[in-house]
Amino acid sequence: MGKKSRLASGFAMVAAAVAMVGASTGVAAAERALTAPEQVFVSYLEAHGDVLVDIDQKLAAVDVGKAYCSALAAGVSREQLSVQLPGGAAEDAEAALILEAATTAGSLCG
Repeated sequence: MGKKSRLASGFAMVAAAVAMVGASTGVAAAERALTAPEQVFVSYLEAHGDVLVDIDQKLAAVDVGKAYCSALAAGVSREQLSVQLPGGAAEDAEAALILEAATTAGSLCG
């Protein structure tokens, strides 16, 4: 499975969980638009080949990016974040891309 497929499929799983929580709380993802920093993040991912086909996948990707921002704020180094995924070099590259997208100017990490 290639980088694009694995990343999109991971976001799809997170999106499904978010949708289930949204359904139980009455908040649908489609009711929420991306903020400017979230749009910068998603645009960066898409510009680098990740295909996020719907708002649920985009919001799931944003959640992952925000988790990275929280980890950075808590003192975890960029290097530690970029190698946290257990799947070897391919997933290290995915983690690095998410980190780059989250920390780019105007994006999630501010």
